[in-house]
Amino acid sequence: MKVDYITQSEKLEEVLEKLKDKPYVFLDTEVAVKDFEKIDYFKDKIRLIQLGTYDDIFVLDAYKIEKDKLEKFLKEVLENKGVIGHNLKFDLKFLATNFGVYPKVVFDTYIASKILSKGDNSQKHSLSALTTRLTNQEIDKSYQTSPWWIENLTKEQIDYAAKDIDALRNVYKEQVLQINQEEAPLKSSGETYKVFGVKNPVVALEMAFLPYLVKMELSGIPINQEKLNTLIKESKSKFQNLYIDFKRKYGVDPMSPQQVVNFLTKRGIKLPKTEKGSFSSQDIYLKDYEDREEVRLLLQIRYEKKNLDKLEELENYVKDGRVYGEFKQIGASTGRMSSYKPNLQNIPRSLKHIFQAPAGYKFIIADYSQIELRIAAEYTKDENMIKAFKEGKDLHKLTASIITGKNYDDITKEERNLAKAINFGLIYGISPKSLVEYAKNNYGVSITLQEAKIFHENFFRYYSAFKEWHEKTKEYLEKRKFIEQQTLLGRKLIAYKFTDAVNYPIQGSGSDLLKMAVVLFNRSLDDLDAKVVNLIHDEILVEVAEKDLEKTKEVLSQAMERAGRYLLKEVPVAFEINVSQTWNKD
Repeated sequence: MKVDYITQSEKLEEVLEKLKDKPYVFLDTEVAVKDFEKIDYFKDKIRLIQLGTYDDIFVLDAYKIEKDKLEKFLKEVLENKGVIGHNLKFDLKFLATNFGVYPKVVFDTYIASKILSKGDNSQKHSLSALTTRLTNQEIDKSYQTSPWWIENLTKEQIDYAAKDIDALRNVYKEQVLQINQEEAPLKSSGETYKVFGVKNPVVALEMAFLPYLVKMELSGIPINQEKLNTLIKESKSKFQNLYIDFKRKYGVDPMSPQQVVNFLTKRGIKLPKTEKGSFSSQDIYLKDYEDREEVRLLLQIRYEKKNLDKLEELENYVKDGRVYGEFKQIGASTGRMSSYKPNLQNIPRSLKHIFQAPAGYKFIIADYSQIELRIAAEYTKDENMIKAFKEGKDLHKLTASIITGKNYDDITKEERNLAKAINFGLIYGISPKSLVEYAKNNYGVSITLQEAKIFHENFFRYYSAFKEWHEKTKEYLEKRKFIEQQTLLGRKLIAYKFTDAVNYPIQGSGSDLLKMAVVLFNRSLDDLDAKVVNLIHDEILVEVAEKDLEKTKEVLSQAMERAGRYLLKEVPVAFEINVSQTWNKD
């Protein structure tokens, strides 16, 4: 393995000459990080940038080469070619903060591995694991956290850095072969196909989405730090007072699950048993006893503690009035993203008002309407559900009418809420018994088992395509023990349980739809002062300058419409777009 270690600016011209005709390069970086548990993309520095082709490997020392010349070189190479790497989000964020470099056409072997695994959570996706699995070779990662900040690197460090490029070359080649063997209902035709020869539309979408996810993470989401600090003080004081009151009054630690269970059972409150045989005092089981002072106080304490924990978590990630979170691009089997450090996808409604656009800016809050039901109707081709959406009917009111036998126009708010639970529960195949719990836990609606059975029967009689799909899926699973499902775009997912088998393709299609809308939106922004700052399953949050508000709303609306029409052929897409100073809709 021939490696060129570059420490002089003059050598960059020679490297550029060798790379000029290549459609893509392999990329890796080594960074001088103070704390790998809390990486600071704005302060930590890149030490080495490894670039490779199938003929050459170059290791560029960022501490030795003049920064302005290295920056110019990296922009010329990485912004005008395809870039292949592993867990590229990490490298792309450092390239952006250290050098202002933003590659546009990328292939991430980590993301490709997640897609190829078809939702199998037992598979590992590190470069080391992929190298072993796909090439029967092994790579040593022991130098990953070595002292990259020392003035003169050792030969072992430079060789280690180069070996990752060699591993990447072999893994990438195998992955493209596997990807192109997979059949898909739609075909890729964009830059990912042109540069890397990748035909699969799911891979093309995820790779196109990645650079925009990097920008979103580096943008952060604006927060009113003064409000945050005030709320933390108030919540801490309120929690402490409630805690002390409870302990004084009842002699019980309200934060001790065992003490709480013993206390409640002695007072005649019936608690359900867990699978392990112990009693559970979760909030959902205490809702029926809210008229009792001790239960009401206990629920208040828990509410304040959750709020306080969330506020303090946010405080840990605030920097200059913005919260910088991390996202897993494929955080669930379905392709949905997940958020952590901090989790920006589960901010309670009561706290959204502290996320506030700065002066001269607004938030655009865009939500796809009843998107899972629309996708489910498209997926099953259920004629009654498709007809309802085409007629612009409120599907929750329609379902309420069907299950209760009442006229559509006479449906009450409570009946519509019940139908919500039924729609979202039954499309995913839950039983009447589970429906009772689901309606109670998620929508606060109490129904009997007998009522649930009647609703279940009426739902599937009217939406018969769902019944047929569910029965076929159950039958297939009984015979084969697993089933391979796919989203409307062609994301393949293997399920072993019935509820997963009917959930995966619907939620997965929703994930595909959202990512596609984000890609189309970003590509059409041109010079508008607007950026996506958060994504929550079916919601897009955009921060925009007031001067560009109307134009950005139009661009976002067109992107959401185009993405919807690309995946939904029979069912019309619908969404809401609201403008607000805070994340709460005004």
